[in-house]
Amino acid sequence: MQEEIKNIFERFYRVDKARSRETGGSGLGLYIAKSIIKLHKGEIKIKSKEKEGTEVELILSASLEF
Repeated sequence: MQEEIKNIFERFYRVDKARSRETGGSGLGLYIAKSIIKLHKGEIKIKSKEKEGTEVELILSASLEF
């Protein structure tokens, strides 16, 4: 489980190896989310416990620069 969490932000990574683009998911969603957050100088963290749930934390800067 912990090994999978390390990889979930990798492009095209799927935790469920039985899934394909035909059955749902391209493995790009979390990669894109992390890329956008990093562009905004933010951070995304994931904590997960089997049979308990998953917690996602987004940290974004409050400062605005134009």
